[in-house]
Amino acid sequence: MDSQKNSWASQTGYIWSLIGSAVGFANILSFSAKAYFYGGGAFLVPFISAIIILGIPLLCLEGVIGQYFHLPLVSAYGQVAGRVGKFFGWLAILAVTTIGGYYMLLTGWTVAYVYFTATNSITDDACAFLNSSFLYKSAGISDVGSFALFMFFCTALIGLFAWYVVSRDIRAGIERLCSIFLPMLAIIITLFTIVVMFLPGAWQGFAHYVIPNFAVLRNPRLWLDAFGHIFFSLSLGLGIITGYSRHADASINVARAMLWVTIGDFLVSCIAGFAVFGCIGYMSFMQNVPFESLVTTASPFEIGFVVFPTILKTFGCYLYPVIGTLFFFCIFIAGITGVFSIIESAAGNIEVEFGRTRKAAVTIATTIMMALAAVFCMGNGQYIIGAIDPMVSGFNMLISGIAEIVCFMWLSHTIEKHKVWFTASGKRSLLYYSVRYVAPVLLISVFITAMLHEINGGMDFAKLIRWGWLAIASGIAALLSRSK
Repeated sequence: MDSQKNSWASQTGYIWSLIGSAVGFANILSFSAKAYFYGGGAFLVPFISAIIILGIPLLCLEGVIGQYFHLPLVSAYGQVAGRVGKFFGWLAILAVTTIGGYYMLLTGWTVAYVYFTATNSITDDACAFLNSSFLYKSAGISDVGSFALFMFFCTALIGLFAWYVVSRDIRAGIERLCSIFLPMLAIIITLFTIVVMFLPGAWQGFAHYVIPNFAVLRNPRLWLDAFGHIFFSLSLGLGIITGYSRHADASINVARAMLWVTIGDFLVSCIAGFAVFGCIGYMSFMQNVPFESLVTTASPFEIGFVVFPTILKTFGCYLYPVIGTLFFFCIFIAGITGVFSIIESAAGNIEVEFGRTRKAAVTIATTIMMALAAVFCMGNGQYIIGAIDPMVSGFNMLISGIAEIVCFMWLSHTIEKHKVWFTASGKRSLLYYSVRYVAPVLLISVFITAMLHEINGGMDFAKLIRWGWLAIASGIAALLSRSK
């Protein structure tokens, strides 16, 4: 493939694509769910702290790794730490591939719900509709249940569309689509928020969102969740940023790009929070029930696919299809750009490590993720995702983040001496000290805390599944790291 076509056409296209990888369900749904769970404004304090202390430094590290080596994560690890490094690289890629399976599935949900809202198909009991009519949700993880054919059909559309985009060269595919989709998302979600401002009760929701309860800041769980949210929201530790940055030539300013990525990620989360809280405030006003009682769990999907359809019903038969379609189209954009980045991360390593063409590597990666998505379309699919997710987007991401810092900031003297870690006067910047010393302490602390919580909770079938995943993934990673 032409090397020029396989690099970003501009820094702007690179930034939009990175924002596309960062902005996802975590920004529109998970951020609002966590903010609601912790009483609104209090969540913003540790959230912003996490961006500064952890988000920007690790984004810069992963960006520099990709730009310096012009290699995906596994191969970059191999340059510094040989087979041991490749093991950690493959472990991260196996995690991102697993995440890709259910990320495709969840993005398929948005396609289905665009159709459901446009045709006014959702019943008044949105929870029952989601679980029974769409997911065919079974009684438990051991009950396989029925196959949700329509959900798989929507997921297959996502997989085919993503394959078409990512299999093309980086400029004609990912860069072009992200440069269209992300500005579109920003415009739609801003207009949506402006409309929400005029709804009765919306300002009550805004007040819950922006006024912090400072007493909650003493809760260590709040800080752990905020730092964990940043790690997942910015796609850290999964080889995604490195996978995009390997296409960045020397003209790309990584530090500046990553600053814009964090700003974009924060603004989308913040604006979406106003939209979500404003709508919940409107629902509280219309039903004359306390604001705090409308959402019963911290699950982002209760807000997105149960609470929001219920809210939308109150808009009437004419506005409901229009507003509902726009809302779920926003979530679709956030999801599909994330799918692009996930496939690119996995495919890039297959392409380089096994000498495949770009199209063949993308086909392999997409096929594996589609096969996993098919498993998740069974009646117990949501239980399986719930069991695996704490490992692939929790423990594994923490392990990957720690391994990246040790390998590339302590063992690799070339990355440590990169210009991004110095000020204009030639002195070490705060960015350097944050990623080399502060970030690993934080990640290790979060990892230990999460492990203690996991151990103290006893053993059940869900834990067996997630630790079984780690055992299998470790075995596969060990075999792949020995391949030539």
